[in-house]
Amino acid sequence: MPTAPIIIKQICLQGLVVGNRREQTELVPGMETTGIKPVIDRSFPLKQLADAFRYEKSGHHFGKICLQV
Repeated sequence: MPTAPIIIKQICLQGLVVGNRREQTELVPGMETTGIKPVIDRSFPLKQLADAFRYEKSGHHFGKICLQV
């Protein structure tokens, strides 16, 4: 990734490591066993994907933003 344009525009880049596929397939049964549930802030129909991204960008959410198919 070329970093010069990022530095010139003073862009802030943030990433999040969530694990690999094996870890995810182990996490789901573990959550079911323990009863741990993710916090879901709001759900959007897939046709409102742009609204979901705007909501995320607003920073007003606490928890997951979900899309319904």
